[in-house]
Amino acid sequence: MTVRPLPRSRLDALVPATGDLKWAAGAAWDVARAATLSDRRIALVDLWLEQPMLHETVGLTPTEGIVDAFEYDVSLTKAAHEVDRVFFIAAGTVTAHAGDLFANPRWKKLHGGFRVEDALLLLYLSAGALARLSAVPDGLIVLSPDGYEPESSIGQGITAVMERGVPLLGVVRERWTPAGPDPRSVAPPPGRISAAVRRPVHRLARPAVVAATLAAGAAGSWALLARGAEHRRAAAPPPVAPVRARPIAAAPARRVDSLAWTVQLAAYARLDKALALADRLTADGVTPFVTPVALDDRGRGSAVWYRVLAGAFPTRDSAVGARAGMWKHGLAARGQGDVLRAPYSFSLSDGAPAPSRLRARGIPVVPWGSGSRLLAGAFETPEQASLLEARLKRAGVQARLVTRMGEGTTP
Repeated sequence: MTVRPLPRSRLDALVPATGDLKWAAGAAWDVARAATLSDRRIALVDLWLEQPMLHETVGLTPTEGIVDAFEYDVSLTKAAHEVDRVFFIAAGTVTAHAGDLFANPRWKKLHGGFRVEDALLLLYLSAGALARLSAVPDGLIVLSPDGYEPESSIGQGITAVMERGVPLLGVVRERWTPAGPDPRSVAPPPGRISAAVRRPVHRLARPAVVAATLAAGAAGSWALLARGAEHRRAAAPPPVAPVRARPIAAAPARRVDSLAWTVQLAAYARLDKALALADRLTADGVTPFVTPVALDDRGRGSAVWYRVLAGAFPTRDSAVGARAGMWKHGLAARGQGDVLRAPYSFSLSDGAPAPSRLRARGIPVVPWGSGSRLLAGAFETPEQASLLEARLKRAGVQARLVTRMGEGTTP
């Protein structure tokens, strides 16, 4: 393990790889505060739109935020709050157009503006959301108290981001197990430590240690002690199992022949509207996945939105090409449709009820392959599939979460 100097960043992504989102929110603030020690202007934006909580970490009341800036032209200056020298922008108003927000070309302009000002923009978001972001970050920082496994669903999402050319700057951790024989003889690397959200007094020094690492480099470079994903040595003790938000987090391994990419054309609060669009797509030979997703409605309970996802494709480029075809044939307005990686679907057992009966229970399915196999939903992460999983269980339908595959292959 060595310290790797990295180029001075202008836009970095903070990606939680843990189900403990309170811890991750605290770690994100630690990184932002640490970055201010370099005497640069630092902005932190909460893009965890499904369950925003960065404002809670510092005791702010939810107000206008990034959604309002992008959708309602509220100025970023008005939306920003200065906390501990960090200019914080909350998520803001609930939106049904998260995909449009991530794909907005304004992110590229913001990236360029921060570059000109030699400032740093930190975006707190999921790996799936990062894959849809129009701007390519200068670096990626993973937030996970125990590290993460590359084979996990979140690890696969992080790998996909790195395949876009985004370097992994480091893993912010709560605990670290050294590889040496005597743990007492090896100091924990500062790039892997973060204080908890509610810090006792004896841990207040930890963010400063992180800061010293982030600000290292007389020439303005960042240096983070990182091995990337947690590749453990044979002599190390057994790894601690990663914290998972829900039991469904056990995901199938990614396959190179998977049909992981799709195009989100719309999201509706009503199932009948989503099904109407899905039926239109089916009539034109496009496989639609109607996917229920639970979104937090800012203290008013959970709201269900039905995403309409069109097709399943092996690469992002092929999905982009298919979207252009949908525009050409009038299946979607030109400019409409977010290309995203959503590789997971439920594969229903052979004894499942007929599609019409499942549809009446709020479980739209599509036939897959040449046999009688049925798939339901298309999800970016296994955690996102929990709502449909509950509906399947209530309907007495046996199903397993799989990675979608092409004809003639086994998931």
